[in-house]
Amino acid sequence: MSRVKSILIIAIFLIIAFGPSHILNGINTSAATNNKVVIINFDDGRKTQFTYAKPILDKYGFKATFYIVCNYVDNKKGFMTWDEIETLNKEGHDIGSHSMNHVHLSNLSKMNIEYEVGDSKKCLDNHGIKATSFAYPFNDGSEDKKVFNIVSKYYDLARIGNNPIAYLHCNALKDPSIERDCTSYTNTHYLTHANTFTISGWSHDFSRMVNSYSEEGQFERFVDVVNSQDKYNYDGSINAIPIIVYHRIGESDATGYNTEVKLFKKEMKYLDDNGFTVLTMADLAYDVKSHYTYLKHFNEQAITGKVAGFGENTSSPVVTFSGN
Repeated sequence: MSRVKSILIIAIFLIIAFGPSHILNGINTSAATNNKVVIINFDDGRKTQFTYAKPILDKYGFKATFYIVCNYVDNKKGFMTWDEIETLNKEGHDIGSHSMNHVHLSNLSKMNIEYEVGDSKKCLDNHGIKATSFAYPFNDGSEDKKVFNIVSKYYDLARIGNNPIAYLHCNALKDPSIERDCTSYTNTHYLTHANTFTISGWSHDFSRMVNSYSEEGQFERFVDVVNSQDKYNYDGSINAIPIIVYHRIGESDATGYNTEVKLFKKEMKYLDDNGFTVLTMADLAYDVKSHYTYLKHFNEQAITGKVAGFGENTSSPVVTFSGN
């Protein structure tokens, strides 16, 4: 058999086995153990995230993304120290930027936006932390072109709220959706509704506050949200991910945005008991060729499973992931 024929046979086998999108798009894919995945975020850098949430995360081996307000660190009561943040970073948690002073970005001049967004990245870098993502304070600024352009200059992706699920291909936030990928601008130079710098998170605390949920009611809502991916993810292929955002943990005297330790323990136990793979924002990336957000290969010891294919109701390629 000639060398050319051998190569052709191998290529055909790979396309049949792994799907054309994996071979042709070259997206970094990996094996999947199930369809259940969740990303955990903590905003603001509250000290209780370190003292109460971290030990619970450690129990299950979960890693989370902590969004830090730089000028709060070592300066404001109730917030983490640099020693604590550096410990999180060294232990494998993801540290992201939440600006310098937690202000409304759309109210600022371009120079002040540069300070809040760009200097917060430099601030973290000065402590040995390579921040790749940004969370908009007050969920403000992602639709402002001057804010958006500065955020996208310094970071790989950014998070907004408040939706129960993030769609990796940015094509399901509106019904019917007019978007087909995660590009930032349309051909007419308008910002798109959803892109890699407007990834949706679900604020656990805001949801409870506006709905006046009891502890049990909030837990039931949490279960609904983390399982809302079921209709999008199947056969090891991941199209959508719930991103759960927490703020205060165990601060009973807080007027809002608080999750009691007992409830947080119950929620993390639920994720562990039900086989969820828990990720961070650093596990997300953007493919410049396909214009889709995807999950990086983050577990080198993953067992072999189904790789990239096509969703049931979409022409977008889907990307699989490794389980814990």
